[in-house]
Amino acid sequence: MNSLRFKEHPLKKLAPVPVMANVRELRQAADFSQENAAERFDVSLRVWQMKETPKNPSMLSQGEYELLLLLAGRHPHYSLLPHPKK
Repeated sequence: MNSLRFKEHPLKKLAPVPVMANVRELRQAADFSQENAAERFDVSLRVWQMKETPKNPSMLSQGEYELLLLLAGRHPHYSLLPHPKK
């Protein structure tokens, strides 16, 4: 598994990113299947599918949503960088 480092935005205090219902779009941008996403977020496949249900989604927590934004390369303040190999 690759280690990742956070590249911090130059501003010190940033407001939380509002949690949206675009979970499926972000999962696909991160190149995860539903099964991969469920495993990464340590939930069952059914629970993950409920998070993607358009009519009544089970929202991600703030931390889950921001991690998904990072994995999809769409976080407005941070980006993931590969850990340099030693």
